[in-house]
Amino acid sequence: MTSQQEMLNRFLVDVFGDILRLEEASLRKHCPNLSVTELHVLEAVAACAGENGAGMAVIASSLGVTAGTATVSVKTLEQKGYLARTRAMTDRRRVFVTLTEKAYPVLRQHALFHQRMVEQVSNTLPNDQLDTLCQALETLHSYFLSSR
Repeated sequence: MTSQQEMLNRFLVDVFGDILRLEEASLRKHCPNLSVTELHVLEAVAACAGENGAGMAVIASSLGVTAGTATVSVKTLEQKGYLARTRAMTDRRRVFVTLTEKAYPVLRQHALFHQRMVEQVSNTLPNDQLDTLCQALETLHSYFLSSR
């Protein structure tokens, strides 16, 4: 690897770990019975929910996991009181997942965590550097999406 590639590797690993640690610390403080992964499942349900809730296949696709993995996570979150599952009236094989009232404060707190993190980072960079960072991260994100 070139020195730039080594630096990029170290940066990606360190930044990912730093964000994860900060996210876990915030979550432990506000909701100690949830993992970061479970929180991301709640976010996926919130983002995917239509009129009847979110279907398991849509949730799984959003998370980039199998339907079986999503089902296990949803079942755990249902047992913890954050999600509710209901069967479709027209096709009892279809299951829809909705957030419970218990999930909303957790999601609001997590959104606030992200807002603070973004504000702190963006306040440390001049606009031209922030624009460059956003363009570079967009390119990086596109690469990761195409590598799935």
